[in-house]
Amino acid sequence: MKILGPVVTSKSIGESYIQLRDLIPISKRLGYNGIVLYENHPKSWISFVNLCNQYKITPYILFEKDNKIYFPKNSTELKKLIRIYNGESEDLPFFEKNLVFKKIVYPTNQFSKIINNIEGDYIRKNYPLEYYVNEKLFNEIINNTPNYNISDFYIGIPKLGGFKKLYESILPIISKLPDKYVERLKIELDTIRKLDVSDYILTVKKIIDIAKQTGSLVGPGRGSAVGSLIVYLLGITLIDPIKYNLYFERFLNESRKELPDIDIDVESSKRDLIIEELSNNFQIAQVRTYVRMKNKSVFKKIKEILNVDFSNEFSKSIRSPENMKLYNNPKYKDYYTLAFYLEGIEIAESVHAAGIILTDKILKNEIPLDFSRNIPITLWEMDELKSIGIEKFDLLSLDTLSFLREFNFHYTKEHFINLNNNKAYNIISQGYTEGIFQLESKLAKKLAKKLKPDSFEKLYILLALNRPGPLNSGMFDEYIHGTSKDYLKNLLPETNGVIIFQEQVMYLAQKLGNLSPSESDDFRKAISKKEINKIIHLKKKFISNASKIIGENEANLLFEKIENFAQYAFNKSHSVAYAHLTYWIAELKGVYPEKFYLEYIKYKGISFDLFNEIKSMKININLPNIMLPKGTFNDKSITLPLRVIKGVGEFAEKTIYEDIQKYGKYSNFEDFIIRAKEFGITRNIIEQLIKAGAFDVFDKNRRRLIRKISEIEMNASESSKKILSNVFGENISDDNKKIITTKEDIKNFEKEVFGFIISA
Repeated sequence: MKILGPVVTSKSIGESYIQLRDLIPISKRLGYNGIVLYENHPKSWISFVNLCNQYKITPYILFEKDNKIYFPKNSTELKKLIRIYNGESEDLPFFEKNLVFKKIVYPTNQFSKIINNIEGDYIRKNYPLEYYVNEKLFNEIINNTPNYNISDFYIGIPKLGGFKKLYESILPIISKLPDKYVERLKIELDTIRKLDVSDYILTVKKIIDIAKQTGSLVGPGRGSAVGSLIVYLLGITLIDPIKYNLYFERFLNESRKELPDIDIDVESSKRDLIIEELSNNFQIAQVRTYVRMKNKSVFKKIKEILNVDFSNEFSKSIRSPENMKLYNNPKYKDYYTLAFYLEGIEIAESVHAAGIILTDKILKNEIPLDFSRNIPITLWEMDELKSIGIEKFDLLSLDTLSFLREFNFHYTKEHFINLNNNKAYNIISQGYTEGIFQLESKLAKKLAKKLKPDSFEKLYILLALNRPGPLNSGMFDEYIHGTSKDYLKNLLPETNGVIIFQEQVMYLAQKLGNLSPSESDDFRKAISKKEINKIIHLKKKFISNASKIIGENEANLLFEKIENFAQYAFNKSHSVAYAHLTYWIAELKGVYPEKFYLEYIKYKGISFDLFNEIKSMKININLPNIMLPKGTFNDKSITLPLRVIKGVGEFAEKTIYEDIQKYGKYSNFEDFIIRAKEFGITRNIIEQLIKAGAFDVFDKNRRRLIRKISEIEMNASESSKKILSNVFGENISDDNKKIITTKEDIKNFEKEVFGFIISA
């Protein structure tokens, strides 16, 4: 038995340069049939065992904790080590730490010679395990072949009643549905039952229900899930898929090998509360991710080491086979070696921005966790968690929902039916899209003015086209100018014969190519990923059947067109769902422009583009006013809130607002200074307020007000000077009369505190 070890992997950040994806193939090539992993954490375990099994190499795990070395012989002992890592007590035999003499931390000799900044060895061809560990530990390892079975760690989705519960949840609705809905429902239920995804869908429903109980608005849906009628009937999504001709197969079909994603949008301000409530119903954790070195950072690092830069010699991917020629060239050999082994290496740990995992089992007994935050973090990444049946649920913060809440927005049936307010479409068509969901970019404004959507259908088409790909490929121009062939216009009237949506690729595959719904999704997926070699049989079937309808030449041309546009085609389900949010926001902006702009400024601040748009809407923008800390609006006029002033912020605004509510408005500048001292407003904040014109209500001479701060603080105000003059006969000159604020001063002040001039 030839065993390599003890090996430390790059998941021990800063302690090794050996990535798991390199460790196993190198070991196999050098003739090792066993590997000893030696780390003080369980981060590598799942991938290590899986890869070893894949390459038919025996995995051995040594775990170091508190100067003890544990050698688990089976899955049961491995689970005990997880509990020990998580702070639980378990009785397991151990060895002394000093039994390990040296660790293996470099992938190759050449790499170690170039870098040589960590103590340890490289993977050698003929160095046996006994070279690195004490005889006692060596004999223990060599005489015990571990049996680690990943299936013993299986957790799975929370059990919430399965298919029976899912069916019962929609049973009361079925009798009220039209026939075509019932037919669709039968197809979906059959697929869900066969793929055993009922508990997953019910878990998502439970998350949605809990989110609603916290008072949060939940998004109308996102992604391919919007194409499912069952998901709609359960209230997970709010868009009727049949009304918009959305495909269930884009979401779920029998050829799919993994669970579908049902991502959830919630109010940004309520996300933490929702997670807290979820933790009362499930065991919950956040998902570990890693920051890994990519091309740019790899080449930067190598330049620091070798003081040369050959990055322009590489093809797009460092590990692509065509770059191998660099290794064979002595000039580039060291550079290529470093690039190859540094690319993908872990440099920092992070947490998935939206992902959480839920289970009905006690997590600390099942998987290793990091307890440094309120919500624990898994030590295993998502792919590793999937291999033990754990799924990630994405709970995404969406500012748009919080923004809608400011307008007391609540979902009603009318919100999904009445989507024809001309004010909303006029706003978008003029390119006044600041603050409008999905349409804030410069490209979006440009496309909106060209397309000029005047209906909801054109709005969700605009969202799908709002990307550089459709613009550069000619897809947008073909839609605008209607240059598609007539047979395509007849087949795809919604988009002038242009293949804008992924569902249209599937439709053409079914209608002209006679592909089944599942085949059409495979067809769509392979073409969008440029993996035509995977669907040669479907390509032949499509062209053969399409030829009978439109002719062989046209069938080949159509396939080429699909191939060209499919990579830019958008998920219609997602576009339709998000277009509802876009419309609602645009409608609010069209109906209540002044309130809209004020609330949006509170969320995002004021930019020069936003300032110009507001002026274009013939709405006056007034400087902040100390008497109106949160700003205000009326017909064709907005007074800016204090928070937009650089260096002031929301906390100071709130403090001043609460002071006014409690003690009334300020009678003059001196009154503010005296009261501000009591509630901790600093001199720097006061000066910023003055420069922004917040005290123009008392005195428009901003320079004089800045001077006055010290006088008031030293009790040398105007009234104090008069007292001194009357009592002691002192003649105090009024220096303030000499202080003036020029227009140039005002410009400079406003540039400083806003970034641009407002009052001019």
